[in-house]
Amino acid sequence: MNVENFLQLPITKNFTVVAGHNGLHRTVQNVEILDFEFSPDIHPARETAFSPNSVVLSSLLFAKQQPDYLLNAVKSLIELGASALAYKPVIFRSLPDEVLIYADKENFPILKFGGDEFFEKIILETMAYANTQDYSFFLETILRRLIEEDMTQEQLKSFLQQMNKPFEKYVFVVNLRAKDSFQSNWKQSLMALEPLLKTGLICSYGESLFIIMTHSSQQFQFEKVLHEWLALYALPIELYTIGYSNSYDSQTGFPFALREAFAASIFAEIDLMPSYHYSHLASDCLFIELYRKEPAFAMDYVTKFLAPLLDDKADPDLIETAITYIIKKGNIKEVAVAHFCHPNTIRYRLAKIRQLVGCIDNDYVFYERLAAAIKLYLLHHKLTGA
Repeated sequence: MNVENFLQLPITKNFTVVAGHNGLHRTVQNVEILDFEFSPDIHPARETAFSPNSVVLSSLLFAKQQPDYLLNAVKSLIELGASALAYKPVIFRSLPDEVLIYADKENFPILKFGGDEFFEKIILETMAYANTQDYSFFLETILRRLIEEDMTQEQLKSFLQQMNKPFEKYVFVVNLRAKDSFQSNWKQSLMALEPLLKTGLICSYGESLFIIMTHSSQQFQFEKVLHEWLALYALPIELYTIGYSNSYDSQTGFPFALREAFAASIFAEIDLMPSYHYSHLASDCLFIELYRKEPAFAMDYVTKFLAPLLDDKADPDLIETAITYIIKKGNIKEVAVAHFCHPNTIRYRLAKIRQLVGCIDNDYVFYERLAAAIKLYLLHHKLTGA
């Protein structure tokens, strides 16, 4: 948790940052109250007055008669490793310029209460948020291991027990990605669906989000239910790229359902489709398994085959044309439309690509080899962000 996260809590949503805007990344591990600790009449053990990485709440009563105490207090908080000072504007509606200038210089956030928020409630909400974040990190760590590692049945049983959720007989998994990279708080919006999941969970996973549903019937219409939930919460489905898994026995097929939904959403994003079911991926599912189990081997093939297109001196239009050619499944007219040029220009580029990669076999072999390299190349970028 950092100061920016702290400001996103319901109770602090009306707080304003009056200084130290460049310090909102500071880590927050605690919230404490400042009363008279920096009054010259009181001499606490300064090194233990406040815990490092704390947001310090104060009404600034200690400086009521002596505003010049404020600068010393801010300096001391910075020395003690505090993350921010949040003050209630009951004694001071605004702080002296010298205090704000110093805080800006030190990138130390000073926050102003928005109203009559209670100190104790701020502390409770902050700690509750921190505990939730810890559990979310714990869940994401478990899901990552289930996706990336091959589990024994005993290990899987242990992980499911650690998740401490009531799971029904069959598991269905959905993986969602935001289509708009600038869409803020999209994961938090989807987290609102969690109360509807009596026997499942929602968990962030990298740049995506898992919705895990379980049900007593293998015929459960989980896609229909998801659409109904999104409509209920006024979350337009077109904002997301969605991958759906097959159904599995919860106690034995949990990792397979996770991997399938994850793979389906990745390839939906690659192919610019709104959604994919894993069962519709056909041979594309082989690429994600190859990359998962033999990433070095997969990328060796990619770098060798596509080296002439990825070279710094290569025409960037060639690799972009190759990618679109595979996404459009070899339809030259659609590739030309996507690149705003004549189909003959695309044919010329493809001939150049074929010459550079040294593929002198027939058109089908060329497409097959190029498709494998391009899909692994795109998969690598989706999984690593490289």
